[in-house]
Amino acid sequence: MRLFAPHRYWFGTAPLWLMAALLRSVAPALELLPTDFVSETSYAAKLWSRQTLSSAAEESENIVRRRDQTLSSRDGRSIIQGDAHCLTTAGMVIFETLNIYGIDRCNRQNLADYGDEDRSGQYLFPPHLEEKQYGLWDPDPRVVTFDHEDKFRGIKVYVFNSLADGIDETAGFESLPDVPRKNLALSFGKSRLWIEPLSGVVLDYENAGRSYFIETKAGERVGELRARLSDRYTAETIKAQLHLATAMRERICMLEFWLPLTCAAAGLIWLAAGFCTLRRGAR
Repeated sequence: MRLFAPHRYWFGTAPLWLMAALLRSVAPALELLPTDFVSETSYAAKLWSRQTLSSAAEESENIVRRRDQTLSSRDGRSIIQGDAHCLTTAGMVIFETLNIYGIDRCNRQNLADYGDEDRSGQYLFPPHLEEKQYGLWDPDPRVVTFDHEDKFRGIKVYVFNSLADGIDETAGFESLPDVPRKNLALSFGKSRLWIEPLSGVVLDYENAGRSYFIETKAGERVGELRARLSDRYTAETIKAQLHLATAMRERICMLEFWLPLTCAAAGLIWLAAGFCTLRRGAR
């Protein structure tokens, strides 16, 4: 009678050990924010605004461009520069910001001791997004709340709503004549985000906001509405975000489902073959 050789057992269980390793370490490691992370998004914007308290209001079609680029990355952290510019079709700057973020590459959260401000909450949404409330600080602090599940271009998405109440955007409006010498600028707005939950990628974004002048010394609102802005991802940005989300979703599915399933099936087949050999040898 021949016995089932030990090496057959170990070879049979090897795929199972590989599956465990994938689930424990390899898959999460490959879901980290890339060390060379770069993101570019554009927004089509409509703006009604006045340059000073006494100037007449003007309406314009504008484009908002946002670019984020990794400056350095080590020990699970990345330092990322994010800049945004709102321009008229003639190229005049209406609003611009530049921020430095310290980011945890695993959960995409802001790191309090890094960056140019002591930020908290999410910088980006993490993979495996949950149906809950998130703190988001990019570029200003706000809360985003899960609203409902929906379909976007045939893809399941989670729809989140956000409310910004009294955000100080003075630094972004310093191109205006009286800012910040005489007046500050506070903004209020509502946003909606369509997010692919497995990858955490925002597929579409829309925002509607208002901005007021605040007297620098008194801290009180002065004059009428300074600006009213509505903006949404451009068609090109939506297309790029869909491509990114699809690629990330396929990679996550391969690492967390298909590859472990293949390893498990291979291990079970090898073990079954070994036991069949053992039964034939015992006859």
